[in-house]
Amino acid sequence: MISYEFLKEIYFQGHLSPWESHTITIIVTAIFSTLAAFLTIRLANGLVKESQKAHLKLTSINKNIFDALILINERGIIKTINPATEKMFGYSGNELVGTNIKILMPEPFASEHDSYLQNFLTTGIPKIIGKTRREALGKRANGDIFPMDLVVSKMFSNGHLEFIGVIRDMTDYKRAENEMERLRQTELQRLNDLQQELEIAAQVQKSMLPTNFPLYPHCKEFDVFASMIPAKQVGGDFYDIFLIDENTLFVAIGDVSGKGASAALHMAQCMGHLRMLSLHESQPHKILRKLNNILCQHNNYEMFITLCCGTLDLQTGEFIYANAGHNPPLTNAINGFFEFMPVPRSLVLGYMKNIKYKSLSLQLKSDDSIFLYTDGVTEAENQQKDLFSDERLLTVLAASEKLSAKKIINLVSTEINRFSAETEQSDDITMLSLQYFGREPLIVNG
Repeated sequence: MISYEFLKEIYFQGHLSPWESHTITIIVTAIFSTLAAFLTIRLANGLVKESQKAHLKLTSINKNIFDALILINERGIIKTINPATEKMFGYSGNELVGTNIKILMPEPFASEHDSYLQNFLTTGIPKIIGKTRREALGKRANGDIFPMDLVVSKMFSNGHLEFIGVIRDMTDYKRAENEMERLRQTELQRLNDLQQELEIAAQVQKSMLPTNFPLYPHCKEFDVFASMIPAKQVGGDFYDIFLIDENTLFVAIGDVSGKGASAALHMAQCMGHLRMLSLHESQPHKILRKLNNILCQHNNYEMFITLCCGTLDLQTGEFIYANAGHNPPLTNAINGFFEFMPVPRSLVLGYMKNIKYKSLSLQLKSDDSIFLYTDGVTEAENQQKDLFSDERLLTVLAASEKLSAKKIINLVSTEINRFSAETEQSDDITMLSLQYFGREPLIVNG
């Protein structure tokens, strides 16, 4: 104000009368007051509009929020609720506002609520206030008890302590949770039933394969042993060994494409046809030709089979064999050490009708052996994804001189396990070892 008077005196150079000076001061003050009032009113209007917008937004959220919002005082009396509270609990706002919050609780929580609240006010130690979400039970107006998710926070309003609760109805969630649990238990039961069925299927499959070695203790002309270890409970590999007549032994080993129950069923079908055909047909290549045509007629699932089979003449030691896309067998009958037997190129069984196969002959002498196997042997993997390989198999068999048929298979199995270590088996592993001893000539007394 002093600055204003000084400036006024300088501007008018002291020519103003006291009345004129006072009048000018009143006019200037009025102008500045009016301007300040205008700016203040404009600012206030802006704040009011912002406040109204915030209030409308808060009101809209309060009306449309899915969760129930309940404000109570320090005595547990309900002060404010939102529409979701009315819908959730079945009370009107007039019925709830002014009543104790425990009206929304079932026993024993309703009777204990006041003591909980008083304990917090006395000790300041919260049980649920300010904690994370917790499950609780609510009570509707019609007496229904329902699960709810509850969060309680404290706040101060005009110096008074108040509590605000956020409640979510968990009825649908719990119903869905219970249904999921029911479905899970049903699925577990189905898996358990399937497990039992697979165990039965594995037993059935095992019973189809010759396992009661020695198969023919009275036959001194040969020694034979075989094993099949499925990658799953049931597998697609198989072998068969039986006497066609007193002078002829039939052996076969095969591998069905795929794994599990479907491969096992296809394997069982193949074994049945193979036995039937081998009893009526003496030439292995003819057996494969007829078996292939049969499998092509009933192969809707496009499952294929590799197979190697042969007949051993117990009198002469001649082994006649044929191959349908299977791994070539090994023998030490040619050069005195194990090597792969020659096999003609051929297609797998079940792929195309009227395929011609070829039989080859191998002459066995006393103590000569034949080793048949599926690709699960040479393709067994270790943790570095290396394969057991043909080379390792040949190396193992080179150390099997003068071992029995069973010991040869046990030796190979041991080496595969050692190579694979703890790597999970990915394919069925099947082996068949056959040794020929020959038949002693009959001595006729003259």
